[in-house]
Amino acid sequence: MRFQWLKNYQDLEEQILFMKWNLNKSKLELDRWVNGDLANVRLEKNSRSSSLEESIEIIEREISVLECEKAELLELIDSFSGTDNKIVKLKYIEDMDVYDIADETGYSVSYIRKRHTEIRKTLSFVDEYESRREERLKKQEEMDYYSADQDQLSLF
Repeated sequence: MRFQWLKNYQDLEEQILFMKWNLNKSKLELDRWVNGDLANVRLEKNSRSSSLEESIEIIEREISVLECEKAELLELIDSFSGTDNKIVKLKYIEDMDVYDIADETGYSVSYIRKRHTEIRKTLSFVDEYESRREERLKKQEEMDYYSADQDQLSLF
């Protein structure tokens, strides 16, 4: 696949988002067990809740590994040459529109639009990724909501 690196990057982004969402949920649940409405409830030895702290540590390590992989992949992507690679990176990683891409690359807007149309024909997986955008934004908003609430445990 010609732009497999983009697919890999998108997959990493989604994995990281899910792991952060999962971490947030786990921390909120732990807070309920420690300080909240479940503080006086007795835990069973083998229950999921009894191992929340360990699960949180595992999730945090996994996020760290994924973030490192993402940084390494971005370094690799930055080393790619060619106009098409630059257009794809600016469009799908930097989230630029064709006007900004034209400014960045020095090409005309019509050229960027034409190249992007040609490139897009080969990127069938982008449609699927774009269709999940709302779901990703919803998860991010949920995490932001809980991290902004003073009474809730902050994720960041």
